[in-house]
Amino acid sequence: MKEKENIGQKQARTFGANWPLHAMIVIYTGLWIWMAIAPYSRFDWVLENLLIWAALIALISTYKLITFSNFSYALFGLFLALHTVGAHYSYNENIVDVWMKLMLHSERDNYDRLVHFSFGLLLAYPLREAMSAWTQLSRRWLYVMTCVSILALGAFYELIEMWVATLVAPEIGTLFLGTQGDQWDTHHDMALALYGAVIAMVVTAVLGRRRERKFE
Repeated sequence: MKEKENIGQKQARTFGANWPLHAMIVIYTGLWIWMAIAPYSRFDWVLENLLIWAALIALISTYKLITFSNFSYALFGLFLALHTVGAHYSYNENIVDVWMKLMLHSERDNYDRLVHFSFGLLLAYPLREAMSAWTQLSRRWLYVMTCVSILALGAFYELIEMWVATLVAPEIGTLFLGTQGDQWDTHHDMALALYGAVIAMVVTAVLGRRRERKFE
């Protein structure tokens, strides 16, 4: 019950008084403008940014309905930043891949795998925060349903990619999907999102338990 009251207090905070959120918006806007300059493929950049714009519209339009903690907004921002960088380099040509190939001894461009893992790792906590406000789930079920929801959202994202590639840009479908010849690419992406969510929930549970013991 205490957790729901805290979320209610977050909702009462006005946007104008939330200067940390203002700073996050300025930083992300600067990154987005930088990454909008001369992308690897302008058409692919537009397709990738459709998801970014949709996410931003959703966050802005629901701000009065539920105001997340600034920590959650920071996680949102970090994930959007990763996706923004990926959109600039079309994922398959990302400079981060050079480092990842050396570290993983892999010929595959793994930046897209990093983003799918980050989807679960970074967005599980905000999702749990929203579910704690909108549902009557117990704490244990919140952990479980957050992971299940991340898996479902990851699968839905794969469907969105398929629809966009098929309907909007069938000529660059393989590039947009980033399968790189892996027949299990979709399954690996969903699994990584689930693993990220599980890790995030385990860390949340451990830190939450330590905080409770501290105040006992």
